[in-house]
Amino acid sequence: GLGVGAMGLSMGPMWLALEDVIGEMLDQFPPQLLAVAGGADMATASGWYTGEMYSIVVPFAVMFVAAASAARAFGGEMENGTIGLVMATPTRRTRLAVDKVAAMIIHVVIAVTLLSLLTWVGIVVSSIDVSLVDVFAIGFMLALLSILIGGISMVVSIVSGRGVMAILAGMLVAVVMYAWSSFMPMAEATEALAWLSPWHHYIATDPMGSGVDWASAALLAILAVIPLVAGVYLFKRRDVAA
Repeated sequence: GLGVGAMGLSMGPMWLALEDVIGEMLDQFPPQLLAVAGGADMATASGWYTGEMYSIVVPFAVMFVAAASAARAFGGEMENGTIGLVMATPTRRTRLAVDKVAAMIIHVVIAVTLLSLLTWVGIVVSSIDVSLVDVFAIGFMLALLSILIGGISMVVSIVSGRGVMAILAGMLVAVVMYAWSSFMPMAEATEALAWLSPWHHYIATDPMGSGVDWASAALLAILAVIPLVAGVYLFKRRDVAA
């Protein structure tokens, strides 16, 4: 959170330095390159933040937090044997799994909150016309997307009993979602298929410029809940060595 937040802190002064020339620079970029940056209108302040921060670097950083937290909480503890010690206590499996899910969500919320606050400080210092609500709007959508990736890593870690494998699996899914959302709109024949990627619902509605799209947020929330519920169920039924 602090690492990517430092990036957000610097984006304000960078925008002020480039504001007068950014339009001319963007005219030289092919549309395909802008699509890779989430299709944001980087000639605006909110589009600048979306394209420079929230299109690639920041989401992958926060999703790694979610994937690592979930994978190590389950597969990592299975690998080192510590989960058997916990399960030797009267703690119910469901309670243990739900607590670990809650911890992953808290990790994501902390990371997103630190990132958003430091980004907001950079905006205030630079007197940029982007509200705190807008900053937290895209942070909220990012948190939902990251929890989805954390849930996928959770399921893989429970099934495989491997922490690192689960992290890699979750991040691989994230890469596929990003690629699908970014490259499908480049051709008219496949443009309509971009909505199939959760990444599209995270960023295509321009939450930093237009606020939270609640239909997209609801869809991401439902998609995030599915692997979390599946993970809790699988953990209840899995044999765990003591």
